[in-house]
Amino acid sequence: MKKWWIILGIACIGIILWQSISLYNKILSNRDATQERAVQAAQNDFNLKIDQIDYYHGNQALDVLSGTSGKYGNVYVLVNNKGMTKLVKQSDGLTKQQMKKYVDKNLNPKKWVNLRLGMENNQLVWEAVYLDESGRYTFYYGDFRTGERYKKYSIKQEI
Repeated sequence: MKKWWIILGIACIGIILWQSISLYNKILSNRDATQERAVQAAQNDFNLKIDQIDYYHGNQALDVLSGTSGKYGNVYVLVNNKGMTKLVKQSDGLTKQQMKKYVDKNLNPKKWVNLRLGMENNQLVWEAVYLDESGRYTFYYGDFRTGERYKKYSIKQEI
């Protein structure tokens, strides 16, 4: 009888592992499909030659594509999950390097985690994620044009 419980336990663990892997693969394939739709939308709407693709997880999920459009020059194209696009000229705001310098100068991050363009409540923002001097994850949202604070919050790490 004890042998059957062991076999049943191993079978349950196997089924849980199999379903977990299946779910993980489904999520990744969905992400790839969403990214492919964003690329198609940006190329169709703006004839964009893509340099980089990023993903923003704000109050609305966006694919952020940077590249060159023959008509508009260097641009960012933000694409939501419904395929709606928004074009922003890179010259209309701070570059990624300028925003990084702004944060370095004004906020003194201990270690950088990420810096990406996004949108909060229809306002373009740079999302700077870094560890502060207290070891907290800090999310600084700076205005795309000026770098000034839109919002900021920190999360204490528990070990």
